[in-house]
Amino acid sequence: MIIYLVMAVDFPQWAHKAVDKIRRGYLWKGYIDVKGGHCLVAWSTVCRPLELGSLGIANLQQLSWALRLR
Repeated sequence: MIIYLVMAVDFPQWAHKAVDKIRRGYLWKGYIDVKGGHCLVAWSTVCRPLELGSLGIANLQQLSWALRLR
């Protein structure tokens, strides 16, 4: 659902951080909130493509730019 919102609206930076915080928490602990000690890999590494050996989770800021340019 976030994809459709990001396509239509310029998401502010604080909203990107809030959504990424929820995604990180779900990935590492299964909860909404997680502290830094539970994160096993840097988020920028996790957001790399599968071809580079990462999980392939989309970076929301780059995804929103690409969808609006389309």
